[in-house]
Order: sequence, then C-alpha cells, then structure tokens
Amino acid sequence: MKQFFYAVVICIFALSACTTPFKKTKDGSEYKVISLKSGKRLQTGNFLEMNSVAMYKETGKDTVLFNSLESGMPEFGLYDTANFPHPFKDAFKTVHVGDSIVIKIPADSLIAKGQNAPFMKKGGFIYQTFTITNAYTSKEQVDSVQKIYMAIVQKKDSIAAKEQIVKDDKLIQEYLTKNKISAVKGPQGTYIEIINPGTGNLPDSNQVVMVNYTGQTFDGAKFDSNTDSTIAQRIEPYPIDLAHPQVIAGWIEGLKMLKKGAKARFFIPSVLAYGKRGNGKIKPNENLMFDIAIPDIISQAQYGEIMKKKQAEQMAQQQMMQQLQQQMQQQKQGGK
Repeated sequence: MKQFFYAVVICIFALSACTTPFKKTKDGSEYKVISLKSGKRLQTGNFLEMNSVAMYKETGKDTVLFNSLESGMPEFGLYDTANFPHPFKDAFKTVHVGDSIVIKIPADSLIAKGQNAPFMKKGGFIYQTFTITNAYTSKEQVDSVQKIYMAIVQKKDSIAAKEQIVKDDKLIQEYLTKNKISAVKGPQGTYIEIINPGTGNLPDSNQVVMVNYTGQTFDGAKFDSNTDSTIAQRIEPYPIDLAHPQVIAGWIEGLKMLKKGAKARFFIPSVLAYGKRGNGKIKPNENLMFDIAIPDIISQAQYGEIMKKKQAEQMAQQQMMQQLQQQMQQQKQGGK
C-alpha cells in the first residue's frame, strides 16, 4: 500500500514538472498550481478538505515526511489567504476544488531562519503537495465529515491491530518454545516469565512499584536500562505510579503480577509496546523483552515523601551552583 501512495506522489511531481512552470515568491520559495478549473472556486470563509504530502528531496535521495493518504485522514482548514504565510498566501490565492498545489521551499532558507530539521542539508528542498478534494461552508459540515473519516480510520486501525496481535503472539510463542522458557500469558497478551516470585501481596492501583529494568529486542540488542551503566542515564529504581502509569501497556500488565522482591522477564508484543511507529532504536511492530526486578512496592504517601526529599536535594544543588558561580564572578572582577 505504501508503494502505491509513493507512486502517486511521484506521478504528481512528474506530471506537474512537465506541464506547469514554478512561480517564485518574495521569500525565495516556489509554487505551481495544477488546475483542472472544473471544480468550485474557493471563497474566503470556506473550509478546505485536502490531501497533503510532504517530501524532502536532495541529490539522489527522496524522503516522504508525511502522507495524509497513508494515514487515511485528510487535512481540514479555514480558507483565508489574508492570514496565510508566504508562500501559501500566493499559492492558494485562486484555487478550485480538484486543484493540486506544489510548494518548493529551499532548505537553505530554512537553515538561515533556524527552522530546519536536523536531516536537512544545504541544496535540499522541501516539496509539499496539496490536493483540494472538497470545500464546505460551515464548521458543522467539517465536524460531520471528520467524524466519518475518524470512524473509517479507527476501523482500519482496529483490523490492523488484530492482525498484528496474531503475528506478535506467534513470534513470541516460537521464541519461548525454541528457548524452552515457561511463561504466563496475561489477559492482553504480555508473557511473563517469573524468575523469583517475591513475597507479600500483589500491588494495587494505589501503590507505586519501584522497578529496575533492562530492555532489549528479540535479537539481543539493548535499547534502555536503569541498571546497565553502559546505557543507563541514571542508576536508581524507576517509580511506576499504578494510579497514573506513564509506561507502555505491556509493562502495566506485567507489573500487576509481581510482588516485592520479584524478578521476571516480560515478553511484550509490539501492540502493547511502541506499535507500528516504533521508537528510536525500536523498529515498527517490534516485540520487546524486559528484565525486571522489583526492589520495593511503596504507598503513595511514601512516594510523596521521596519526591519531596529529591526536590529539596535538587534545590540545594542549584543554590550551591549559584553560589559557586557568584564566587567565580567576584574572583574574576577582583582580579581585573
């Protein structure tokens, strides 16, 4: 499906390049309008519905940055060119439903303004293509159409997620069987290998679980840890407030099955981790493993006291640094 979308984008660029010349704007950007002139002309106050594609192009390299066709959700916006920035003000000045607008922005100008992304290099260009698919006269009409698109996208995502769950589960089961690992499967799909069961009660939603962890992919590549000094930014237990957990769903499912002192390994399907988008070193739709240890389970009140102590320590350190900086400045002034 992606290849089809990218092919459409390439065709748009190729067609527009052959038939319509670019026009330059005051800021050095360029644009062209590929107009069928058969659709309704847009009026100020209308609401646009359009598909958009953004590409970064440099010599020998084309990168698709965004594609609303792929996401399944068009962009909507108020048509009021008086408030559009350049070069959009010029490019959208006279357009109709069915028209396509191509905007070419040199990376050099973005770099000069400090608006560039890290991957941009001098000589490169950002190409943006907008195809106007409809126009509406009221916000209520737009809201109604957006709801329809949202329902379609959600249904598509739900179907894709169900298919991915099956794939993830099969891969995890194959790994466990191959390595002769005995693990319990949670209701959502996380597999938990209990290495040390720990003691006491299982945590409830009013408690904070202190966690030591190391995460790795199924091929053994470590990507995060708070115990491995080669990759850890801070060596100390990581608190997970079960009332408001800010971690992936696979962790939440696994932690609820661990007591104080427990050691375990989580085998987390991608749909309960970082999903189709991935995260940094983690590829899209990648299953993950976490070595987990629970040194302590504490109450909300105990956690609050720990946080107060940390904040006091941080304030004391900041004050000490300020005093040192003042002393250094005084010494410099005294030496002049």
